Amino acid sequence: MKKLLFIFICCMGATLCHGQFTRPDYNAIKKAVRDPKSEFYYPMLLERYYNGDTTLTLRECHHLYYGYVFQKGYNPYDMSDVALKKRLRSLPSVSDDDCRELIAMAQEVLKENPFKVSAFRTILYCCDQLDSTELATKCSWMQRNFALAIIESGNGKEPSSAFYINEIEHEYFLLSLFDLTPGEQNLKVINGERYDVLKIDENDYGIKELYFNLKSFSIK
Repeated sequence: MKKLLFIFICCMGATLCHGQFTRPDYNAIKKAVRDPKSEFYYPMLLERYYNGDTTLTLRECHHLYYGYVFQKGYNPYDMSDVALKKRLRSLPSVSDDDCRELIAMAQEVLKENPFKVSAFRTILYCCDQLDSTELATKCSWMQRNFALAIIESGNGKEPSSAFYINEIEHEYFLLSLFDLTPGEQNLKVINGERYDVLKIDENDYGIKELYFNLKSFSIK
């Protein structure tokens, strides 16, 4: 999974290095994802996403991820994976039958929150044990879609180029893609906007901290 994601992330490298970011314009996104005549109409985008559509463009991924903020199920503090995590903790070991049960549970979580990293992680782990490459590839592609939307939004080096995220879990997901280890976490308000600032342990990139914009958390 990480290899597939990394390939697509590398394709973004030149754009990111030159600071050509696409920050979410929430007002424009809200209008587009609610318009049945729009190419970014949310039910249509979401259906393609769930089907593992490999033709989703970067602009469509952008509207898919940030447009979720305007859906009824959105909650930046989402806990839809509580039962899944409880079931995982209850298993001393994971059999093939357990894997099938866990996959079904994780798929239900994704129906509630289409970007729940813990559900993807569970499915990919179980697919590896079951040697189910088709489902694993589909889930990897789904994660690739929203990972690129986040990466396109900034580089995290400072508030003006912060990554825009929909929930805290996505900060750590992003760090895992680049093998970065988080340290201290701080919430800061800068020019009226909230940011989550993560200190980063020593790494090959020389990154000391990353900024994540939390604007979506307060959108109603």
